[in-house]
Amino acid sequence: MRNIFPLKLLLLLSVLLITSCKVEVELPQFTSLPASVTGIAFNNQVTDTPEANILRYANFYGGAGVGIGDFNQDGLMDLYFAGNMVPDRLYLNQGGFKFRDVTEESGIRDDGGWSTGVTVGDVNNDGFDDIYISRELYDDRPDLRTNKLYINDGTGKFSDMAAAYQVADTNRTRHATFLDYDRDGHLDLFLLTQPPNPGSYSSLYGTELLLPEYRMSLMRNTGRGYFEDRSEEAGINVTGFPNAVAVRDFDSDGWPDLYIANDFEAPDMLFYNNGDGTFSNRAKTAMNHTSFYSMGVDVADMNNDQYQDIFVLDMVAEDNFRLKSNMSGMDPDVFWEVVNNGGHYQYMYNTLQLNNGNGTFSDVAQMAGMAATDWSWANLLADFDNDGLKDAYVTNGLRYDIRNTDADKKVARHIEKTIYDWIQLHPDGGGKTIWDLIDLQETLDLLPSVPLANYAFQNQGDLQFKKVTEEWGLDTPSFSNGAAYADLDNDGDLDLVVNNINQPAFVYRNNNETREGRNYLRVLPQIPGNLSVLGVQVTIYTGDRSQLQEIGSVRGIYSSSEQLAHFGIGEEGEIDSLIVQWPGHGISRHYSIKANQVYTVRPPRRNSGTGIDKPSGDDHLFTAFKPGGYDFPVHCENDFDDYEKQLLLPHKLSQFGPALAVGDYNQDGLEDFYFGGASGEMPRLYRQDTDGSFKMVLEDFWEKEKFYEDVDAIFADINGDGFPDLYVVSGGNEFPANDVHYTDRLYINDGKGSFKRGAILGGDRQSGSKVIAADIDNDGDTDLFVGGRHLPHAYPRPPKSSLLINENGQLVNKTGELAPVLEDLGMVTDARWADYDGDGDSDLVLVGEWMPVTILRNLDGRFDKVSVPGLENSRGWWFGMTAEDFDQDGDVDFVLGNLGLNYKYKTSPATPFDIYYNDFDQNGTQDIVLGYYDKNTHYPLRGFSCSAQQIPGLKDRIGKYEQFASMELKEVYDRELLNSALHYKVDTFASMYMENIGQGQFRMKELPRLAQRSNLNAFLVADFNGDNSLDILGVGNLFVSEIETPRNDAGTGVLLLGDGQGGFQGIPGHQSGFFANKDAKHLKFLRTKEFNLVLTANNNDRVEAFKISPGE
Repeated sequence: MRNIFPLKLLLLLSVLLITSCKVEVELPQFTSLPASVTGIAFNNQVTDTPEANILRYANFYGGAGVGIGDFNQDGLMDLYFAGNMVPDRLYLNQGGFKFRDVTEESGIRDDGGWSTGVTVGDVNNDGFDDIYISRELYDDRPDLRTNKLYINDGTGKFSDMAAAYQVADTNRTRHATFLDYDRDGHLDLFLLTQPPNPGSYSSLYGTELLLPEYRMSLMRNTGRGYFEDRSEEAGINVTGFPNAVAVRDFDSDGWPDLYIANDFEAPDMLFYNNGDGTFSNRAKTAMNHTSFYSMGVDVADMNNDQYQDIFVLDMVAEDNFRLKSNMSGMDPDVFWEVVNNGGHYQYMYNTLQLNNGNGTFSDVAQMAGMAATDWSWANLLADFDNDGLKDAYVTNGLRYDIRNTDADKKVARHIEKTIYDWIQLHPDGGGKTIWDLIDLQETLDLLPSVPLANYAFQNQGDLQFKKVTEEWGLDTPSFSNGAAYADLDNDGDLDLVVNNINQPAFVYRNNNETREGRNYLRVLPQIPGNLSVLGVQVTIYTGDRSQLQEIGSVRGIYSSSEQLAHFGIGEEGEIDSLIVQWPGHGISRHYSIKANQVYTVRPPRRNSGTGIDKPSGDDHLFTAFKPGGYDFPVHCENDFDDYEKQLLLPHKLSQFGPALAVGDYNQDGLEDFYFGGASGEMPRLYRQDTDGSFKMVLEDFWEKEKFYEDVDAIFADINGDGFPDLYVVSGGNEFPANDVHYTDRLYINDGKGSFKRGAILGGDRQSGSKVIAADIDNDGDTDLFVGGRHLPHAYPRPPKSSLLINENGQLVNKTGELAPVLEDLGMVTDARWADYDGDGDSDLVLVGEWMPVTILRNLDGRFDKVSVPGLENSRGWWFGMTAEDFDQDGDVDFVLGNLGLNYKYKTSPATPFDIYYNDFDQNGTQDIVLGYYDKNTHYPLRGFSCSAQQIPGLKDRIGKYEQFASMELKEVYDRELLNSALHYKVDTFASMYMENIGQGQFRMKELPRLAQRSNLNAFLVADFNGDNSLDILGVGNLFVSEIETPRNDAGTGVLLLGDGQGGFQGIPGHQSGFFANKDAKHLKFLRTKEFNLVLTANNNDRVEAFKISPGE
């Protein structure tokens, strides 16, 4: 048959030529260049052998890095690739993306060692980049683990002088970084020493040093041709399982700090530089949680607020199948062992630690959409599209899926059978080892091998990132490890280089130059004498935008990128001003700088100060208040395991206290406050004295009331004697339903400074949430609504909420008569009395968990649920609310605190997060099934292990993790039981502004992103800044998530400044002065004799107070 393919090809080319003048094909952001173009043929080929394999070494497929520097000073960036089982290679850039392998002629030696990390810097201040190579593996061959320091002689020749410089370390260095920790201009060296396997490091938490060969090392450059070990003196004499390190000035004090990313149980470390040669690890106080299996780390100012943020990688998969098949579940015993023995809250997700500007950080990776990138290695934060916002590139992949649960079991059974069969024939073992017995490749073939595409995230602004892997041309499946960036062709954009395992290295050309509006400025700092520029901070200003970058040594994992400040500036043709902060050398300022150039800067001739501009705080609207002579109370939560009662709870229900109420109980003109305790903890009443201090009173009385879990309280004059009485809501989850400990209490004020118990007729024993007061029946006294939070041990069944009508000073439960809908309305968390429809009476507006915003309309004193336009898709996990006329149009609007957008759970009306509650295995007990959507398919949220623990019959029917991972929720559970189950859905997790648009209708609008970082539990409303518009102060967090879900702990309190038209601007804590990052449950105003305070009641922590500065 005649081959007509050439004819078809000719016709196709003709069509393309004819249409090419009409259609311009836009290149993707990056183009992959093959070895035939670049000349880079490097392939980090790794082969398992009996002596070295993935079954022996946990990081056998950890790969190696890339180092970038202008090694021959020709103005072009050159590349150094580290090899594990292949020799390292050095390629000189010839221009036009052509590279030449000069390894042998340059003096780079191949001695068979296992190289991992590449660190580039000028060690001897001669103006030429040197190279430090980290090496590991090989248990019994320290000569093959000896690190190398290649000194560049300036002619393109290198000499290994590690021994002479006293840095020829043999203790398994994973990677190293240069830094100038003492600011003397000489590059010091920090070594990440990693033990051969996770179980071999001496101290889980770095508090002891039993095996010194595994400690990390800080080596000070003396400037005299050698380094000296200063680890012990500096306070960094620690062990762990480090994968990567980042050095930046995190607290803006002018000194370089260190973030160490530790794998496995060893917690990450954040060492702040004290400026005196010592460091202090403050990770636990600076961060509310970290990643668990921390891999790569990079640092950049991701939201252009002039503070540097930290992105740490982990290994959780994005898609349902790999998520469910490759991890068997977090072990609660391991998790709590780490926490209880001095470790930290660690979760198997990437963390994007947003710098709060005060030495603390909040993880916003879930909200940013960058929490899950599979088994990840390197992360690079840089402006790849030159739009003025820093993007993210992440490498991932592992040669064999050693965490695939089914495959792991196959491997274990295969090895056990092989050993058993051998022992049956040779009871004495025959002198054989396991490696003599097993067929290694046959064993490894039992493990899946799935190359993955790396990830690219385009920064959309306001901490929103778009996954653009395919769109940017970066979707080639691979097993990628180290990566670095540089402008390889000097065209003003950042190109990418990636070191892969068993695959040629990637070289990606950035195509920014083919697009309009992709201007840039590249700033090159230089210090006379070739002194180190590490730590130099460059800030540029264009219009109302600013960008900050700090010159660093290493990025991601194992790798060194170019060491200058690259700024994308979009369509701007000029930089208004540029400020350089030189640690130890002051500040230099530059103005009106043209775009699209490399701009060289040098320090001022005279030191112009510290070089660090820090806000004074004098203009803060709030100031943390520390009382003198007394302390505010501490809430101490009792220990109770909710999951013993309901294994698959999404979060605990026993930690919603403390209660906090403010009122002048003794009518002396000074406000006092009540602080309710946990179960077994004495509640406390604090009286304000004339000097403005507070004193605990009536201790003997309150000691008798300590058996309840106080969650809310209110001062209200129930008996009409002019003295405020006290109503306290009992909550918690510690006791069975209807237990006496769920009884709410009414304390009658005798007017003489004492209280006694009052009666509540028909009161229900419910685990409650909220109490609010109003004159419901318009008879001149105070009535109460009490919200029911949940039914103990029966989540999510709805509890009863109550209307308590005041009849001649006696509270009477009239719920069944006036509002029977409250008998099973839902899990109420907050409520407000408000005339939503303008008919002159108070209606009841409620929110709750799994509830829509619900309005009970008041019709002649009876309440019933009404359908309200604008609230159709309002089902959420609501935690708090407030009501005022925010847009000044004469009606009441609402602000609603939801779970927030920074949680693992995601939802929408079309793809709702949901819950089923039924006896799915017909054993007489009710089961919880949580559902979620992945790519429009409905799956069980929880994994096979914990699902089968709740319903053991699943193991008999399903058996394998991969089978479970591929099953929809309706395939896992009986459809009839799903249809008959109690079923709730969520439409949105966003906190909202609910605008009253009149005629009984509302419009929902998401609050600013600053208010979405965590759930919001409580609000205060006032004109804080004196502009005649109402503002909002909010607090929140949820520290009691189940252990496979990161705690909702990124909230730091939020100030939302109103514009009087229903719009709000979020003000971060470092600007407002209000910083509340605990598990905050209540927020109250408190007037003292001299000033006004805001009190924040925190679960399992101290009450915090903030003084309010008068608005101008």
